[in-house]
Amino acid sequence: MKMNIKFSFGRLHWAVIFTSFVLTIAAWQVSTSQIEKRIEQRFDFLSNQLVTQIIERMKRYENALKTGAIAIQTQRQKIDVDDWLRFSKALKITSMYPGINGIGVIYHIRPEEKDRFIKEQRALRPDFKIHPYHGAVENWPITYIEPLDGNEQAVGLDIAFEQHRINAAKKARDTSQTQITAPITLVQDEKKTPGFLQFVPLYSSHDISTIELKRQHFIGHVYAPFIMHKLISGTFNQKDIQDDNRHIRFSIYDGDELLYDDLKENGVTITKSSSRSKKITIEMYSRTWTFNIQTASIFDEEMKTNQSTYVLIGGITIDVLLIFIFIILTGRDKRSLILVDEMTRRALVNEEYFRHVIEAAPCGMIITNDKGLIEEVNPHALALFGYSKEQMLRQSIDMLVPHRFSSAHSKHREGFYKHQENRRMGIDRNVSGLKSNGDEFPAEIGLAHFNGEGGTKILATIINMTEYVSITDELKRSNKDLNEFAYVASHDLKAPLRGIMQLASWIYEDIEESASDETKTHLKLLQSRTARLEKLLDDLLIYSRVGNHLGDIEEIDVSESVQMIFQLLDPPEGFVLNLPAPLPIMTTLTTPLEVIFRNLIGNAIKHHDKTEGVITITMIEKDNFYEFFCENDGPPIAPQHHDQIFEMFKTLRPRDEVEGSGMGLSIIKRMLDYHGQKITIVSAEERGVIFSFTWPKDFTRKG
Repeated sequence: MKMNIKFSFGRLHWAVIFTSFVLTIAAWQVSTSQIEKRIEQRFDFLSNQLVTQIIERMKRYENALKTGAIAIQTQRQKIDVDDWLRFSKALKITSMYPGINGIGVIYHIRPEEKDRFIKEQRALRPDFKIHPYHGAVENWPITYIEPLDGNEQAVGLDIAFEQHRINAAKKARDTSQTQITAPITLVQDEKKTPGFLQFVPLYSSHDISTIELKRQHFIGHVYAPFIMHKLISGTFNQKDIQDDNRHIRFSIYDGDELLYDDLKENGVTITKSSSRSKKITIEMYSRTWTFNIQTASIFDEEMKTNQSTYVLIGGITIDVLLIFIFIILTGRDKRSLILVDEMTRRALVNEEYFRHVIEAAPCGMIITNDKGLIEEVNPHALALFGYSKEQMLRQSIDMLVPHRFSSAHSKHREGFYKHQENRRMGIDRNVSGLKSNGDEFPAEIGLAHFNGEGGTKILATIINMTEYVSITDELKRSNKDLNEFAYVASHDLKAPLRGIMQLASWIYEDIEESASDETKTHLKLLQSRTARLEKLLDDLLIYSRVGNHLGDIEEIDVSESVQMIFQLLDPPEGFVLNLPAPLPIMTTLTTPLEVIFRNLIGNAIKHHDKTEGVITITMIEKDNFYEFFCENDGPPIAPQHHDQIFEMFKTLRPRDEVEGSGMGLSIIKRMLDYHGQKITIVSAEERGVIFSFTWPKDFTRKG
């Protein structure tokens, strides 16, 4: 009798120890992985949001400076202090551009111009002077700046006195691109904190294709001074920069020089115990900015959870107790059996503790057998699905799966039992749970298997992803609103543009016989630039509608389509469209494909340097897609420009030489990116350019 008892106890406890150990490790791994992923995703989102906000704010300031440049050039560079005051008031610098210290004009004064320049300025401002003296031949004085209050010391300041300022100013002049300085201290900053200047160059002519021409026609800069801590305060809401509300803290370096730091307070690092940190490096107007980002204490407190620790401690406690019991059971006397009974009782008590830990878990947990029947469920899962424990136990797990997924779920469950690998679902594809009332919710599910009494068991952890999906949907709605705004803004501008074109045409007809050649030239220029602006608006409409409804999925003969596009573009007589082999007949979303071909063929014609040329379109068929090639025999595109040409408004020739908006290739790139396709460019050394892009055979509209 004793031998039978001891043998029975031995088998029982080996099974309990193994099952408990597997269940402990599985639950701990799943819990730890899910917690870590949520924390990392939140930190990445906050970090990328921070950098994006600062980039967008700098782009907004750049647009304000470019608006000032256009205003000056419209006045033929002849403005005075009152003109600049009116412009700044119209721009609403203080209210619309928080964080900017002002907006001003810097003129480039050659030696022979200095006396006349000072005389003109003192006619309105008797106390105007250029300072400080630095001995250079040329002067670069800050002539106007608004608001004047707080910027008085900057008026007349010759930026050539300091190397960082003049280096950036000359680089902007020679590249015709917006530039910023290395970190400097502004003369108007009493606290002497890091700052920088932003420059947008001004020219007297559009012919600036070479450095020599840029320097010849250079007038000066529209510029803005920035105190870095004011820029950060203006970029973020005051609530966001208060210590008690910050989830992340950061510093910004320009190269090795510190621009901004809220990682320290009174010289002491306040984020020593930060759980996470990362560096993000970006190019900011030819300067390299590095963001050092760390989590703040409030982030760590909010994301802190002991869920996985409780699971692990509870499981290990049970395992140790059970092993100790098994060792004791190796004894052969009655005393050992009595001790075994006592320890078994304690083990059951600890097993109950472990059960409490599982029940207290903040996510749903369900255990099923190899038949898919529910054997255990925690309170969080009951609340999540809206059932009582009696309603779920011994029922099929399929009761929690939406009906449209039932058949697929059965196959997935069978496959999991055949290939028992821990996995997560709901990250890269939609997974939904079904509540008792018929409502569905998006879910993330972790699966782990273990051997238990009666065979293989499955531990499933379920997290309600409704809040995550809601945030994602809100981002989608925001993007949709932006796209709709771009569409409405562009659409509403087209009517007055057409009116301007018509008025210009009437004026030309009325004064054709009496007007000077210069006046006629200006009117023709007005008409051409207005036409270009209308083309730009059309392209903006197309660009903003990528991802929206763009035609229907229908059958198209690509050969006929490209031939019709070529004819509608009305090319010069010397241009030929060559189709060496028939292009496919396919069922696809036709409008984007036609837009791509129209822009590629149109660019080949517009940018050709001769009155005759050949455009050749070919195709290679792959397993799941076609690869189309659009080749022309025009001038080559240098390799260093291959990436730049896909940027918005990027052209390699002056805008007055080529009609168009500069958006054709960016439209193509965005459409292909949206549908998961790619475009490449190959350019010969002497002549010829080939654009290739992929297009799916089995087309399914995105979204």
